[in-house]
Amino acid sequence: MTTTYNIKVVSQTNAIIIIFLSLAIFMGGIFIYFPHGIHNEGLSILLVAISFTIVYFLWQTFVTAKTQWTINDDGIYMTWIKQFAFTHNDDITIKWNEIESISRGLDPNYYNLKIKLISGQTIRFYHDTLTTRDDFQEFLKALNNKHK
Repeated sequence: MTTTYNIKVVSQTNAIIIIFLSLAIFMGGIFIYFPHGIHNEGLSILLVAISFTIVYFLWQTFVTAKTQWTINDDGIYMTWIKQFAFTHNDDITIKWNEIESISRGLDPNYYNLKIKLISGQTIRFYHDTLTTRDDFQEFLKALNNKHK
């Protein structure tokens, strides 16, 4: 039986860069354009709303990628639908007999899916469980049922 799941994955490196860059630009802009502070409450709220909107779109562009995972009796197949900005990754095929273990890494903000291969290589995928709505939970159940 073949089952397909659409899953968003995130890049932790890109996330850290976007967060620090966004904070620096926001704070720098405030100090440059409003050196004595913002005295208009409406303008403050507008600037914060615009900043969060910009950060959200930067996050979607640079931090998240879309993948499609297929699980069948032969193994796991991962296809990139939308890759991280400025990257090119090949699709991944992993046969069940190549997998030593499947586990979760120790990261409090992301689900860190770790697939350790018999060859010693570990493949990691990060999934944002707080803001992403996709097939990830169903995928994990299917993955655990197939690989026991």
